[in-house]
Amino acid sequence: MKLVSKLLLIFFMLGLASVCLPQKVLAELSEVEISTIQSFQLNQSKANQGDANAQFNLALLYYKGIGTPQDYKQAFFWYTKAAEQGHILAQYKLGHMYEYGDEGPQDYKQAFFWYTKAAEQGHVFAEDNRDKMLEKMSQSQIEEVQKLSKELYEKIYNKAK
Repeated sequence: MKLVSKLLLIFFMLGLASVCLPQKVLAELSEVEISTIQSFQLNQSKANQGDANAQFNLALLYYKGIGTPQDYKQAFFWYTKAAEQGHILAQYKLGHMYEYGDEGPQDYKQAFFWYTKAAEQGHVFAEDNRDKMLEKMSQSQIEEVQKLSKELYEKIYNKAK
């Protein structure tokens, strides 16, 4: 069944499902599987247009492997896109990925940075995680994060003008 789901995902992404797939194969899918594939497609389309919520949703689908094979690299990419637009949950998840090295090596400075961004918007768990990161970081690392924060703020501020 997993192979069928993967093939269907490809066909749906290409817009060929109703044309190329026999009705018997389509009938074997549950409503949940079809809905998941359609959700992936919809979020992918909106994410490519710059919608931060869709970028977060797409990242989550990649991270969990829902409607698509699990892919931390793609999750990281889409979390970053959404986080840079100020999406609080994407900022938190990106902090988590950096803290635990889900995509590449651990980077406590980046984790602290993204947890801070989410905490500034009121994310309680991000605040707790950020505070725990302080115990793992040197003073010079904290100063680097402050510089990074200023650069991101300027990037977002200049983009808004």
